[in-house]
Amino acid sequence: MTRGALACLFVASSLVNFARTASAGDPPVWGPSKVVEVLGGIESTLKVSQYQHNTVVHAAAGEYRFDCSGMAEWVLRRSAPMALRALGQPQGRRPLARHYYHHLKRIPLGGTRGAWYRVPDAASAAPGDIITWQRPPWFNSKSTGHVAFVVSVARPATKGVKGVLLRVADASRFRHQDDTRAEGQTGYGAGIILLATDDRGQAVGYGWYGDLTPWDWIVPVDIAVGRPLR
Repeated sequence: MTRGALACLFVASSLVNFARTASAGDPPVWGPSKVVEVLGGIESTLKVSQYQHNTVVHAAAGEYRFDCSGMAEWVLRRSAPMALRALGQPQGRRPLARHYYHHLKRIPLGGTRGAWYRVPDAASAAPGDIITWQRPPWFNSKSTGHVAFVVSVARPATKGVKGVLLRVADASRFRHQDDTRAEGQTGYGAGIILLATDDRGQAVGYGWYGDLTPWDWIVPVDIAVGRPLR
C-alpha cells in the first residue's frame, strides 16, 4: 500500500466518530481526504520548492514556492473551498496563520461551525487536519504564527514530555525531525513535530524538532486543531 493510500485509510477511520454525531441532513464530509490527496499530488510532482511570502506554483513543472499560509490557502482551495471561504479575506488578502487560529478558537471543542470541526484534543488529530498557533508577542519572528497539515495519526511523545508526536506537511525555512527537506532546503516538506499537552489533552506548546527538541526549546503557546470538512 502506498503512503498516500495509507494516509487516506487513516482519514477514513478518524472520521467515523465524527460522522456518527452528524445529522442525516448534513452535507457529506470530504475535506480531509481531499487534503491528503492534494498533499500527495505535491509530493509526487515536487521538484523545486522555496519558502517565500508570495505564492508561485507551477504544479505541472513541480514548482512550489510559498510560505505556510500560502501553502494552506493553495491546498484548501483545491480540497475544502468552503472551509477556506469561511475564513474570509482579511483586508482583501489570503488568510494568515493568525486568522486560522482565531477562526478555530471561536468554535467549541468538538463542535462545528461553517465548514470546520474543532478537534477536541491533540491526540485526536488525524490526516487532513490543521494545527495552527499565533506567534507569542515575545517570539522573534515576522510571521503571525504557523499553520500545518497533519499527515499521520498522533502517537505519544517518548522523552519525558507529556504530549503527542505528529507528522505534518508545511512550508517553512526550518526542518522538523525526520524531515523530507534536504539540509538547507526551504519550502514544502514533511516532518515530525511535538505538541506538548496539559492534563486535558489540549496542546499548550510545540517542539519544532519533535522528540529531538530540548526541553527548554519547547515554545509555550496555545494551539488549535481543526478539520476542514468541505
